[in-house]
Amino acid sequence: MSRRLELLIIILGDLLLLFLIFFISWKASALNFSVTSWHAITCNLALLFYWLFLFQTFGLYESRSKIQLMNEILKLFQVLSIGIIMIIALAYIANIDFIKAKGFIPSYGVLFGSLLIWRFLWRGFTGEYIKPKPQKVLIFKNGDSIENHKGFEIVKEIKLSDINSTISNSIFKNNKFDGILIESNGHLDEEILNVISKFAETEYEIYVSPKLYPLVYQHFLVAKIPDSPLLRIIFHPLSTWDRFLKRVTDIILSILSLITLSPILVIVALFIKLDSRGPVFYKQRRVGFRGKKFTLYKFRSMITDAEKYTGPVWAEKNDRRITNLGKIIRPLRLDELPQLFNVLMGNMSFVGPRPERPHFVARFKKEISLYNLRLSVFPGITGLSQVRHNYDRTMEDVQKKLDYDLEYINNLSLQLDLKIFFKTILTVLKREGAH
Repeated sequence: MSRRLELLIIILGDLLLLFLIFFISWKASALNFSVTSWHAITCNLALLFYWLFLFQTFGLYESRSKIQLMNEILKLFQVLSIGIIMIIALAYIANIDFIKAKGFIPSYGVLFGSLLIWRFLWRGFTGEYIKPKPQKVLIFKNGDSIENHKGFEIVKEIKLSDINSTISNSIFKNNKFDGILIESNGHLDEEILNVISKFAETEYEIYVSPKLYPLVYQHFLVAKIPDSPLLRIIFHPLSTWDRFLKRVTDIILSILSLITLSPILVIVALFIKLDSRGPVFYKQRRVGFRGKKFTLYKFRSMITDAEKYTGPVWAEKNDRRITNLGKIIRPLRLDELPQLFNVLMGNMSFVGPRPERPHFVARFKKEISLYNLRLSVFPGITGLSQVRHNYDRTMEDVQKKLDYDLEYINNLSLQLDLKIFFKTILTVLKREGAH
């Protein structure tokens, strides 16, 4: 069965049950509207989108080959519980009388049982009787191949010694595949790390053979593949729900921060205009999640056209290009405040590796192994490397900050984000690490 057909069947099954539950609950209520009225139709569509959004957000539409049945049933129960609690809370805020609409609560109680049974039967049937479609993979290899490729279809084999800087682009154009499998006799560690780094910013899964276990254990989180000797590399440990919460938190905090700090934003903008000639905001292209370029916003703290004659360069201590006001707002990180708009737009997060300019990213990718791994998460206004290290001045600084960024990615959690957030406040108050 194809992935598309599997997904279509499970979505249609969910939609049918959700529609029937709504129909029953509306008919059982004491509302003075027919089930075909525009009130009922609007409410039904809203709830259908609401539940599908929750199911998708919590990863309930993964392929059967990627899930464990009882884990999904438990996750579905959790999602249904959270979803119904949110409906009741919103109804309370909107002053909707559930006493009058008394049929809704008992009927939505039926939702638990019906969806759990449907998912259990269908997922169990597909797992037992329908052979999952093998994942198409590219193999990068040196030495002999392992014999167990169960669940995988080999699209193309490429020797590690044949890799060059443009090979990934040609692979994308000429082959259709779901993931990358790396097999090795344990040598060529640098080349293997480069391959992993090259594909880290893509959506493809990366698998490694047993002889690479010692290498990947040093740098990555990994997961065992059922009935296979292969390991899958995990580039960050956040669950679907945690990623959802992180994004919601970013949106709420950015809105509250923009409202609360609006007087400061206005004052800083006014002083920039009075202090020196040029625009208030400084716009610069940066590289973000999975290599996507975006425009980053900052308050201008340097003279206009500061890099006109030098090209992209790092800021230095006592840099002559920094304006008089810039010498005040840079240590206090006030020049970073407009990046709240980047967070709100979804280009950045509050906490993550700092986004770098395309010029430097292209250079660092060539000179530093695993630099691409920074692009496997959203960049942030602040991050672990910002609170533990100064601005970049040398390649040694870049490597040190990369180590901190990889430490953050491998231990990513909402608790760690919170610690970094408060540590950033202390760093700003102490005026550390800025120039």
